Amino acid sequence: MSEPLVLILLFAMAAVVLVLEIFIPSYGILSILGFGILIGAIVKTFDFYGSTAGGFAVLGSAVCLPAGAYIAVKTWPNTKIGRLIAPPNPVYTESDLGPDLDGLRTLVGRTGRSLSPLRPVGTCEFDGRRVQCVGESGMIDAGKTVRAVGLRGRTLEVTATGGAPTV
Repeated sequence: MSEPLVLILLFAMAAVVLVLEIFIPSYGILSILGFGILIGAIVKTFDFYGSTAGGFAVLGSAVCLPAGAYIAVKTWPNTKIGRLIAPPNPVYTESDLGPDLDGLRTLVGRTGRSLSPLRPVGTCEFDGRRVQCVGESGMIDAGKTVRAVGLRGRTLEVTATGGAPTV
């Protein structure tokens, strides 16, 4: 077999094995094999054509591998197979993110009753409505009177009071 054909086959085999790593879950074995074949192709380039051609093979590999990886990462999700394997992330609406903030804002300043222990998160009842709440400081036992003092993210923040619940 002629020297140029050997080199073309080695570089082509390295490229094919490295591309197969995307499609076949091999836990990196195909990558190691592909890089091994690539190193063999570079060594054979040095053997057949000397240090100048071998240097170009090293330089070409050093440029083509990262460029190929970058292009693969950027284009793979946009291909038909890429979309089948890894569908795009869902777009969440306001209702998907949790309770209605406007409904929770109306409860701020009102008193209610803790239905479960708040350690620090639990359930409270305000005007017959069950709401997930977080204790402002420390734990609050079940059945205690609580007052809503604000919002922490998308959760109602409460503190224990000494009065009777107004639910």
